[in-house]
Amino acid sequence: MATLAETINNALQAVGSATESRLRDVVAEFDCINLSGEERLDAIVTAIAALAWTHHRKHRRVYLEAVKTWALEIASELEPHPLRLRAPADAGKVAEAAEVLIGGVDGLIEMMSAGAVRTQDRLVTELALVARLLGEYDANTIHLALATVAAAHVDDHFAPGEALIVPLREAARPVRRDAALETLAPRGCA
Repeated sequence: MATLAETINNALQAVGSATESRLRDVVAEFDCINLSGEERLDAIVTAIAALAWTHHRKHRRVYLEAVKTWALEIASELEPHPLRLRAPADAGKVAEAAEVLIGGVDGLIEMMSAGAVRTQDRLVTELALVARLLGEYDANTIHLALATVAAAHVDDHFAPGEALIVPLREAARPVRRDAALETLAPRGCA
């Protein structure tokens, strides 16, 4: 059984150097946007929700599970600290930054399709990008982020690309005795 790194390396070899270079450009373009840690997370979550909805709609639960598994594996290697909450996220900046990722992945998918790259290599390349970005956060944040995506997908008013804000501030507050537990967002993993 191949490790995650071997799987990603094999896929990147199969997609070719032009696609790998474009992948790096997308990450670099996203990294150059002046975002707080919270806005960066929200932009990644917004992009993941849009990509799952538009490219993997029939299998989005499986796709999101793969994103979670890979992101958690990356996070276990990086051992990131929990995100510090400063100023609340600006939904406009989040949507703009997410568009860089969404457009970048759409362009990568087009490039790989035109190059007759196998579907599994295209999927691994896409998963590698979003899991790498999400894997920069701790496990609790990853779980909360993907719960936000899942909740958005069941919302009748969900529009791919619309800014999603992960409820980190709500999860950081203590639960009151009289709180309705069924209405609380998940607060991480045990």
